[in-house]
Amino acid sequence: MTLSQLNDRLFKVLTDMGISQNALTDGAHFSRDLGLDSLDITDLLLQVETYFGIRIPDEDFWKLETFGQLKEYVAGEVLLDGSRLA
Repeated sequence: MTLSQLNDRLFKVLTDMGISQNALTDGAHFSRDLGLDSLDITDLLLQVETYFGIRIPDEDFWKLETFGQLKEYVAGEVLLDGSRLA
């Protein structure tokens, strides 16, 4: 999976939840900026686990507070072409 494919898939998961793609900046905080409550965030992270076939351990689960953090975490788990986010 390339970085571009990862971004497209994350955008799809979040836009399917009703979040505008324009709101999805790296600094967008799930609760403050995107209006997600704890149940929405849990649902989001479970969908990401399912969509990408990864497991987000409990100790990491609630550390993911922004779109950028989520993107970085997922990239570390699934990027196969050596791409880096930074």
